[in-house]
Amino acid sequence: IARGRRIFRASALLPSAVILRLRVDNGAGQLLACLLWACFTFWAVTDGTDTVRHAGLVIISALAAGATGTLAAEVLVGRLYISGMLLQGSVSLMLMERPDPVIALLGVVFTIAMLVVHRNNHQVLVQSLMLRFANQDLVLNLQAEQQALAELNATLEARVSQRTTELKTLAEHDALTEVLNRTGLLRWCDQRKDQLGHNDAFAAIFIDLDRFKQINDGLGHTFGDRVLAEVARRLTRGVADDAALCRWGGDEFVIVLSGAEDGLREKTAALARHIRSLVEMSMEIAGHDLSISFSAGIAFAARTDDDISEAIHCADLAAGAAKRKGRGVTESYDCALLTEQERNLTIAQSFKSALERREFTVAFQPIVKAGSHRVECYEALCRWVSPKLGRVGPDEFIAVAEETGDIVKLGAFVLNEALARLASEDLLRHGVKVAVNVSVRQLVAPGFVEEVRSALMAHKAPPRSLVLEVTESVFDPRNRTVILTVLTALRGLGIEIHVDDFGTGYSSLSRLHEMPISALKIDKSFVQALDTHGRAIISGTTVIARDLGIEIIAEGVETERQAELLEELGINSLQGYLFGKPSPEIGRQTSDVLQAKAG
Repeated sequence: IARGRRIFRASALLPSAVILRLRVDNGAGQLLACLLWACFTFWAVTDGTDTVRHAGLVIISALAAGATGTLAAEVLVGRLYISGMLLQGSVSLMLMERPDPVIALLGVVFTIAMLVVHRNNHQVLVQSLMLRFANQDLVLNLQAEQQALAELNATLEARVSQRTTELKTLAEHDALTEVLNRTGLLRWCDQRKDQLGHNDAFAAIFIDLDRFKQINDGLGHTFGDRVLAEVARRLTRGVADDAALCRWGGDEFVIVLSGAEDGLREKTAALARHIRSLVEMSMEIAGHDLSISFSAGIAFAARTDDDISEAIHCADLAAGAAKRKGRGVTESYDCALLTEQERNLTIAQSFKSALERREFTVAFQPIVKAGSHRVECYEALCRWVSPKLGRVGPDEFIAVAEETGDIVKLGAFVLNEALARLASEDLLRHGVKVAVNVSVRQLVAPGFVEEVRSALMAHKAPPRSLVLEVTESVFDPRNRTVILTVLTALRGLGIEIHVDDFGTGYSSLSRLHEMPISALKIDKSFVQALDTHGRAIISGTTVIARDLGIEIIAEGVETERQAELLEELGINSLQGYLFGKPSPEIGRQTSDVLQAKAG
């Protein structure tokens, strides 16, 4: 009841003080009415006729019975009113000149009955009000819960929307550089192509940072990540709204732009130049001043998804071509690049099986002594004739073998084949040697020295009969310690170490004393340029090598005049088509060269 009253007071339109005053006024009025009716009843019973008396008793009985309902809300006032109306009648009946105790007793019984009815009506009213208040409370609670649920739903929807946006951002952006990833780039292309006209197209610029691995290896991957982030920021500044920047992976970025096909090529070339100027500006990171360059490839495509993906692939091929040309340049895609890439892939896939099927052979080219032109050595050259690819040049399969690591197996095959041929042709007793090319990957491979020693022992060849030709990459400081240890061990066995293609790679004249080098082979490009700059380069190299006790071999000699000039410059040995082309035969070449020179 108290809770119901609190709810009623809280929900009433009038203040509590006003309600209390009204209740007091109502109670006083009811009790005053009861007093007036009591006076009427007393007069009617004591002084009135029987008709008046009976009418008065009926009236007060009816009023008392009606009060059980009308005054059900007021417990005290209702009881006083009913009791006062009925009991005063019974008292008046007993105070008459001729008392009527029976009617008076019935009045008392009727009073009790009306009080019981009033109590029941009060309880029913209270229960009704409590049910109403409970329903109202339930409605208020439901409304509050609905509002809270609506607010919760709104909060959840906002959080879901925010989370969806975050997940989309994570799914479409690179975490390190915050630019688009592959998924984001392709989605951007999907959205962009719907906005393009029929004469519009896409262009892709594939960017591959030059020598970024050196930064990771030298300064750490954390430092490299900061460099990538800075490069991404610079690229972002150079990309307009109609283009998208993507980190393709590692140190590779892709820019896709769109526009009218007529002016797209010029627009793409201008963008490539602009981003190069931005990226190649000096950057300072963690106290280090760096200069970053990149190789880039450009390709164009129509609006379809397949064409866009293919354009990115083609731009990647063009970037690879830019790296092979010396890095730091931008190349446009040419269909020949795709043909070359497909052939390289086929070569790589066929290489392992070619080794197993012994599709490789070894050809030998003579190296002669200057002046006498006596054959003193043969260079073993690997050849491959594939049933599927036909003749595959060394410039093709050697690069693939280096990349896949199969150069180690191929080198072992050539070494054993060359020593076996040298022994079978009985050239050892004439002091003829064999020269075998060795890659840096072979030199740094575990157990290479033991492998060479075992091959010599297997073919009963003395170490002095073997020459190992290395490239100028042995002067690369990254593997210097390992390479120096291996070459020193080989030289200690009595094996000669020659540097092949000298002058085309590292500027290593000043570092010749660091390695146990026996001879230098001057690259044929300098021999072909004897009439111009080649003579000076060969002359200078010869002087330095002579002071260091290193012999000089010139390769690519094709004419008698070249041979004479080289001999005048002090070259020790000669090699080239003038003295013999690479051939599977050894002994016959030796006799042919000697007979030709004798004649």
